[in-house]
Amino acid sequence: MNRPVIIILLSLLIFSCTDKNQTHNKITELEKLQTENDSLKKIVKEISNKYVFDSISFRDISSFNNTYEINSSLKGEFVIVGYNNDIENTNVIMFDSITYNPKKLFNPDTLKLKNGGYNYEMKMDAERVYWRVEVQINHKYGKNYEGVLINAYQANEN
Repeated sequence: MNRPVIIILLSLLIFSCTDKNQTHNKITELEKLQTENDSLKKIVKEISNKYVFDSISFRDISSFNNTYEINSSLKGEFVIVGYNNDIENTNVIMFDSITYNPKKLFNPDTLKLKNGGYNYEMKMDAERVYWRVEVQINHKYGKNYEGVLINAYQANEN
């Protein structure tokens, strides 16, 4: 009868040590995962206060073929420097004028993204031609952006 009791006691002792080791390993793993989680939360918090590409600027690139004569065609390209490929959440709309309260764009034309730029074409039908563009960027990560860009072309004097 002594033998079975010793075997049982030894088994319990071995199992209890194994349990303590497993518990310690699980606690260590949980602490590591908590540290990683805190680090990821910090990164997400930092990203939500920035543009995904950290900065944003616009360029209007007029075509070198523009003559700026009355009734001539004007070509150019708007480029958003630091853009992303999130087409569903980025809008560039060219329009004639805007009113607020409620907001309304007159004669809007949504420009299509092509190689990071938004090509446009318009008629030089007056001595001075104004154009306006509304830009909306609502990316799922980082800051959103909305702004209006206004510029004008002046006809050449003959």
